[in-house]
Amino acid sequence: MRKLVVARGERQRELRELKVRRIKEIPEPSNSEASVFRSHLYKSEEALPPIVILEAARKSGVINISPEKALDLLRRYQELEKQRDKVWEEQLCMEFDIKPPTLVLLSMVLNRCPHVAQRHLARRVMLSASKLGNQEATFRLIVSGIRSGSFKDYEQPLKRLQIMAKENNPTAMTLLGRILANQGRDGEALELFRKATRGPAGLGFEGAGEALVCEGQLLMEQNAKEAETIFRKAAFELDDPSAYYYLSELQEESSLNQAVYLMKAASSGIVEAAHKLGSVELLKAKESSASNSSPNHGMAREWFHLAAAGEYGPSMLSMAQICRECGELDEGLQWLNKAKKLEDVRQQALEMEDKWERLGA
Repeated sequence: MRKLVVARGERQRELRELKVRRIKEIPEPSNSEASVFRSHLYKSEEALPPIVILEAARKSGVINISPEKALDLLRRYQELEKQRDKVWEEQLCMEFDIKPPTLVLLSMVLNRCPHVAQRHLARRVMLSASKLGNQEATFRLIVSGIRSGSFKDYEQPLKRLQIMAKENNPTAMTLLGRILANQGRDGEALELFRKATRGPAGLGFEGAGEALVCEGQLLMEQNAKEAETIFRKAAFELDDPSAYYYLSELQEESSLNQAVYLMKAASSGIVEAAHKLGSVELLKAKESSASNSSPNHGMAREWFHLAAAGEYGPSMLSMAQICRECGELDEGLQWLNKAKKLEDVRQQALEMEDKWERLGA
């Protein structure tokens, strides 16, 4: 099953083998940062967000407390967590007269900061919100675990998710289904996706489109017709961008329907759709200028650029080649160097670089 990535936008979750990445999003702390985390754990001031970020968050309505109170709260948070008292999170909320959702919002602000210590504090604050029973915090942590492929730090949120799934929470069932699907437990995952979208909430819950698309993905190989029905439901009733992309995959090649669905997906940030549109446009451009000596890339360059900006490796290679053909060698090398940093296209980028060197480009 192919990977699919989306550019930055409102969608923040990835589907099974459907990697959702946002352009220029600051990555979460990786395992390699664990030692850094230990050295910064009690350096409270280094973990605090800049006051200007908190002021901007307050003005935009992201947080509902003053920047000064937010800083005091986060300082106190780091003091109390050292004590390892069982109810220190409750004590914190009482002292500052806040609810768990405020912790979630502060965690989100911290996670936009560049410093490792700040992002580790963001994770710990989100874990506390989850411990206090906030569903959104639990869901965000589970999504983070799915993205990283590890739940080492999220055992308790995972237990809470399983409890919510047993209580027929549709969002919890969708997330748990994704975890099971990643483990190869397709039958159990399919049952959860179907249960999530066919319950009392119908499709009126966050993640309904995702549940349908995941269901469709699992059905594609065994029952393409049923999968198409599911994708249509997600696309036409919920306007899910990835559903439009998968619908395009099931249409006749170069058909009007395929073009329409690809356009819908690409314009909503599905960069693989943008890349495919670029390939189609490039073929058209080359056919129309077969007898022309000057390169004509038509709209292909625009689509490839959109996908490449979304860190889609194949489009980076296409941009490199187009730039070279247009005599824009410096820009072409920039795209080639970016592609070399991506594991899935690194070898192709190295081969292209070697070819250019041999040709004297």
